[in-house]
This record gives sequence, structure tokens and C-alpha cells, in this order.
Amino acid sequence: MKQTVLSLIIIGLILITSISCEKEKSSPANPGFATGVFVWCEGAFNANNGSISWYNPDSALIVNNLFQTVNGRPAGDVIQSFTLAGDYGVIVANNSGKIEIVNLESFESESTITGFSYPRHFAYSGNGSGYLSNGSMQGQIYLIDIKEGKVTDSVEVGMGPEHLLISGNYLYVANSGGWSADNTVSVIDTGTDKVIKTIVVGDIPNSMVSDINGNIWVLCRGKVVYNETWTEIIEETDSRLVRINPVSLTADREIILGKKGDYFNPSYLAISPSGEDLYFGESEGLFSMGIEETVQPSGPVTSEQFSSVGIQPETALVFALEIIDYTSPGKLHIFNRELEFLTVETGIAPGGIVFAD
Repeated sequence: MKQTVLSLIIIGLILITSISCEKEKSSPANPGFATGVFVWCEGAFNANNGSISWYNPDSALIVNNLFQTVNGRPAGDVIQSFTLAGDYGVIVANNSGKIEIVNLESFESESTITGFSYPRHFAYSGNGSGYLSNGSMQGQIYLIDIKEGKVTDSVEVGMGPEHLLISGNYLYVANSGGWSADNTVSVIDTGTDKVIKTIVVGDIPNSMVSDINGNIWVLCRGKVVYNETWTEIIEETDSRLVRINPVSLTADREIILGKKGDYFNPSYLAISPSGEDLYFGESEGLFSMGIEETVQPSGPVTSEQFSSVGIQPETALVFALEIIDYTSPGKLHIFNRELEFLTVETGIAPGGIVFAD
């Protein structure tokens, strides 16, 4: 039955032609879903229609609602993230309070772990286990045994932990504040699973990357506080990029992004395959800057607004997501340095991109 379902999906790929600006290609040999590009899509709150889309760069074809097609049930309510974990994939469904662990080749669910209060992001430690951020107020990092499908321990961190990044012997946790506010990154020693340092960065850190030198870059949205009627801003802090030195575990550089009053708070950060160029969104569009630069570039790469971007490791093509609304399919845009766009339709509210080898 498993092989039958998988075969039907692969055969069905040739019927999906929602791609523009490219000649039709024939489908490659069946590699399962262990290669390609995954897009996790939030769906609408309380609609239980969060999903995973899978794009095949070789054939320029896309499969939407992959989890539901294979498993016969929705992936969950508000998909917050998707992470590769060896032979598995980990889907975090925030409003469902669960994670789904799938076989990456067939995309069949291997186990479901429930009981989380506010799960956000997962990081794979490379030894059959990983870490899950959780909490809308006081935050926790849960240690997850993927093969056994269970929680083995927990570590208390800051408020509203979001993105996780493993680099060297450390797990970096962006404490974004959740329903409150925070401005720190917790550093956990992966050998002892203990917090060894808390680093002050900017307000509401939400995403991180590691550059070619091993430095950690943290994107901080900045804090906006409104009056009781939500008609006037009474407090606002700068959005900024902060660099963390992985040896001293201190913040040693910060770059202000945009300006106060532009009503835009950047929410994504990506890095080039070389580890030398950062990508982020601001009010004027998508920006790119070298890791040695000390101020935001004067102009964007493109004025298009995206919900997230990722840079494909092999080709350095930019994969950018666009949310239309929370009831309609979104879009995946693929473009090169000359801004030649290619577009496919995704699930509802695409939120992030994962490249599989």
C-alpha cells in the first residue's frame, strides 16, 4: 500500500503544470521525496489546512498538500516550520500543539508527538535526536528522540523562543518574546544540554544564520508598542542585524535596518551558499549585503515583497515566497541575478523554504 500511494503521487506529478516562463520538461527517475525543495505553508488559523508543498527543480513540477495526499489527513493547524533530520522530516504544527515525524522518502508519518503548548521550530543535532522550541511566554527547549518519537528532556530559556541554529558545539535560541517581549539569544552546550550564556541582541530576534567565518547573524525585528485602541504607536525600537562571535559568545557588531516609522519589521534572514552574503526583507524590498559591510545597502535587489527567501545551495538561485492572503494559494518565485522570474503555486500562506540534497 505504501509503494502504491507513493507511485500514484509521482505519476501525478506529470499532470501538474502550474509553472510559467519555462519549457516543459520530462519527469526524472523516481527519487522519492528525499531530494527537491520543500515549502511549508501555514494555512489559515483554526482551519486545519496547513500543508507542505514539494517542488522538483529538475522537472519544474510541484506537489501541494503532500502530507495529506500521502497520509489521508491534514498536516495540522498552522504549520510553523519544517526541518530535515537525516532520513526524516519534522513538521511543527503550532496551533495543533504537535509535531509530525515523516519518512523523508515516502513522506509517510512515522510518529506524532502531541501535548506541546506552543511549538515553533526544530533543529536536528545529527544523532537521531534534536531540539524543539516551545512557549508563547516563558520558553522551553524540548529534547526530541526522533526514532522513538518522544520527548526525553527539557531546558528553560527566554520568552517566546523561535528560530534555532546549531553551529559548532552550541545551540543558539532566538528568544523573540512570544506574547511578551525579549531581546536575547540563549546559548546551549549540546554536550551537556545546559544554557551556558544569554546574549543581549536587539528586540524580538526571530531568525539566524551562520557565515563562512562561523559568526552567527541574528535578525531582530524591533519592538512596536501601540496605544490601547491600536491607533497610535507609543514606542518603537530599531530593526537590526546583530553579529555574535562564536568564541567569545558576545555581540560584536550591529547594523540598523530601515528606519523607525516605516511600518515594516523584517521577518526573515538567509545567507548565500558561499556564506558571504546576507539576504533580508525590508520596506523597500529584498536586500543583499556582504558580511563585511557595516551599513544597510542603499537599494534593494528587487522591490518585490516576500514572506521568506532561501538561496539554493547548488545554483545560488533565489527562492522567494509570497502570501496572497490566508484563504488563497500562495506563490513560489524563483529568480537569478538578472531577476528572471519563474513562478509556481503553493499551499495557503507559504512561510519557509527547505532545500533537500
